[in-house]
Amino acid sequence: MPATLIAGTELTLIGATRRGARRYRSVVADIHHDRIVLDTGSHEVLPTSGSSASFLHQGRVYDCSVVRGHGTTVTVSRPDDLDAADQRNSRRVATSLPASVRRSLLRGDVHAAQVADLSLGGTRLVTEDAGYTAGDELDLRMGSIAVLATVRHVMPHEHHRLCVLGMAFAPLGDDQRWHLLETLGSLRAGIHRWR
Repeated sequence: MPATLIAGTELTLIGATRRGARRYRSVVADIHHDRIVLDTGSHEVLPTSGSSASFLHQGRVYDCSVVRGHGTTVTVSRPDDLDAADQRNSRRVATSLPASVRRSLLRGDVHAAQVADLSLGGTRLVTEDAGYTAGDELDLRMGSIAVLATVRHVMPHEHHRLCVLGMAFAPLGDDQRWHLLETLGSLRAGIHRWR
């Protein structure tokens, strides 16, 4: 039976650089059907694109190849004998970054918001209670990142004029995904700012 990998899993990646083989303590940041994005947490020399690599997970060594290395992240091919849990493919990271939100199609006022946690799949944010309900589509701006998101749930906040929104992002473009990956890498390294 294949081992299962979920976002947030810590593992050791062994990859080849121009200076020889290196080990990287990594966290699974994102999972796709054909590749896995790992966050090394630092701007070290990353494995060379196209090179062979392997990673250790649950006592087993999995062979893969390096698709891309950029910033703090390394994208590797996904081994055939490794399953990924589908319920949450992206690890959430706590933060307090500013954002703004408004109903989609430019309906309604723009409200300031604070991102409480963030992942590639969605966010939880605190904003003014404007009568949001589950299923509402909102335009969300986080730094230079603009995404469409659907409200999954609304929770009351301790301050009666505020609410907490659990939101799922619509499918992301390559630029949006890259900016979010860079931001998540910075957050895990303790740098709280939008990239």
